[in-house]
Amino acid sequence: YVFLFYQREYIPQISKKVLNQMMSANQGRPDILVTLTELFDFYRRDTPFDVDLAKQAYADSSVSIHFLFFTKAARHIPGVYMEEHSDDIFNAFKEIAEASGGFTESSSNPIFLLQKAVEASENYYLLYYSPTNYKRDGKFKKIKVKIKNGNYRISHRAGYFAN
Repeated sequence: YVFLFYQREYIPQISKKVLNQMMSANQGRPDILVTLTELFDFYRRDTPFDVDLAKQAYADSSVSIHFLFFTKAARHIPGVYMEEHSDDIFNAFKEIAEASGGFTESSSNPIFLLQKAVEASENYYLLYYSPTNYKRDGKFKKIKVKIKNGNYRISHRAGYFAN
């Protein structure tokens, strides 16, 4: 098993009221005005990896990835609000966990998250199969698992590379 831990990310932003006060107080200082207007516009992050390729690689590895997301609330700072910037990494890790047959769980309680991780590693059945008409073409082959009884939660890897 592999466990990915990630905590909610916040970027501090100056409230509009405080920003307007600072700009009004510095009308004669264009250098400060430019700095104030650009101060918090710098944040931009692209997902630093190919999510689809990572999903396929982890699905092919036969390792369950479990994603535990800590949802700790932002600290309150007067005149500043915290803008969350976790979506890009959260979504990528969630997709990787699902593709590998793992799970995603969110909580502000780390003990709860770790208990869920232990439960996931203790309760499972392993099924093996050999695909009919197996062809070594190097392509990613999707796996679909169905059961008749709906009282079970199914987790399985998304597929494998036919190497």
